[in-house]
Amino acid sequence: MEKKGKVAIIGAGLIGLGWARRCLKSGREVAIWDPKSDRENIEGALSLSSWTLHDSLGDAVEGAVFVQESAPERIELKHQLYADLAPWIGDDVVVASSTSTFMPSDLQKGVNIAGRLLVGHPFNPPDVLPLVEIVPGPATDPDAIAVASNFYASLGQRPIVLHRERPGHLANRLQAAVLREAFDAVASGQASVRDVDIAITSSLGPRWAIQGPFASIHLNGGVGGIAHYLDHLGPAFEALWRDATIPTVDSALRLKLIEAARTLISTENYEAAVNIRNQALLAVLSTAARFDFEDRDRVSEPPSSDRAAHDA
Repeated sequence: MEKKGKVAIIGAGLIGLGWARRCLKSGREVAIWDPKSDRENIEGALSLSSWTLHDSLGDAVEGAVFVQESAPERIELKHQLYADLAPWIGDDVVVASSTSTFMPSDLQKGVNIAGRLLVGHPFNPPDVLPLVEIVPGPATDPDAIAVASNFYASLGQRPIVLHRERPGHLANRLQAAVLREAFDAVASGQASVRDVDIAITSSLGPRWAIQGPFASIHLNGGVGGIAHYLDHLGPAFEALWRDATIPTVDSALRLKLIEAARTLISTENYEAAVNIRNQALLAVLSTAARFDFEDRDRVSEPPSSDRAAHDA
């Protein structure tokens, strides 16, 4: 069983504070360290009281059962942090990095806690969205993977373990593929920024909120499932992959995107906009949780027809 106890949050930026809120909501004690931390700002971001702010990194991590590092994306800074905290943590304490850009093998180079070091990458905001990508490096001990998985699950997160390290991990690579097509649609004159957003929020977005891409195409294949889908539409999608274009974000396209984005949503009152978005995300997640498509006993009614797949 994963033991309860203090969680050390290293870095009190957007992601670090999101992690702190997630840990506090699960009833854990949180110790925060950030050399540039602003207590007033942290107090405004954290409404729950079971947290402490430390001037010393050693004080923050000493006695912690898990360390979540969300420091700036500078590899030399992260290496120094790992060296500085190593003497203060127990031999079984896992250190997870929130990094979205570095692979675990980069983090582990020359680090004496490499066996307990891995990537624990959340999707922003981590106190709202449940995904955590656990990416072990070549030196990561298998026990550390299990500890991290159990820890994140105890917070109410949905951890996945990636079996191969790649730049950007998994979710950001999926996002990058969609953004490539979105940027190209605007750059090529195919569609406006607003229409691209509508195309997602009125089709793929709702569908993917309840089922991932594989479950979606399996269901879209009719009774024949993904096998029928691949027979019917597989070659067409392969042709679309070959037709993909990587857009160049030059100054003209950049200006066009910026001007159009400003008409979609105002960031003048940023906190209010983020709060509305987070409330909407929580509502979507709450609704989706009511429907379990993986529950085979629940989804057991016989199909009404064996129609061929006709949509993507």
